[in-house]
Order: sequence, then C-alpha cells, then structure tokens
Amino acid sequence: MKNRIIAAAGALGVAGSIMLAGAPAASASVEAPPCSWGNGHFWCYNRPNIPVEWAGKVVGYLYGEYNWFSCRYEGDPNGGGAPHPNRWDFTTADNGARGFVRDQYIYDETNVLPPC
Repeated sequence: MKNRIIAAAGALGVAGSIMLAGAPAASASVEAPPCSWGNGHFWCYNRPNIPVEWAGKVVGYLYGEYNWFSCRYEGDPNGGGAPHPNRWDFTTADNGARGFVRDQYIYDETNVLPPC
C-alpha cells in the first residue's frame, strides 16, 4: 500500500511538472474589470474601511467593499499607487460627508469615471 501511494505521488509530480512546463506564463499585468454604471453612479469594488478626504483632511470613511463614485480627479501627486498614482475619485462617505478617495484603494478600473 505504501509503495502505491509513493508511486501515485511520483506520477502526479511528473504529470504536474509536464503540465506546468507546457503552460503559457500568466500575464504580469491583468487589467481589472471596470466600475459598473447604475442608479446615476459608477459602482466599484474597493478595499473596506478607506478614508474619504477633503482639502487634506479625513472627513469620513467607506466601510463597505462596494461603493459608488461620481468622477475622478487627476494631478495630485498624493493619489496613491499604480496604476493611477495621481488619481482621486469623488464619493460620499458613510457619514454623509463628501470628498475624494485615493484611487489605489479601488480594485476596479476607474478610467470609466468622467473627469470632475
């Protein structure tokens, strides 16, 4: 019995190596799906508990993982990381305060948002 298990594991290892060797490499840059339009806003998946800022101050938070955004602002060097390091996206925080979220916190592609 022990020999059968070892033989089966060895066969799987060889087959797995062959399959991996023949498989094309995955692309390093997989584009995120775009935010979707609904009820007058663009809805995007985002990191939970993200700060909403106005004039350099945190005015509220988005606690959920799916929120709406109305437009994007380009040009602020503190917008976050790739793929849009200078982009901020306008929304309303869960407490009702309006402001911008760093684009780096949004998982979906935000190119579909119109400029503010």
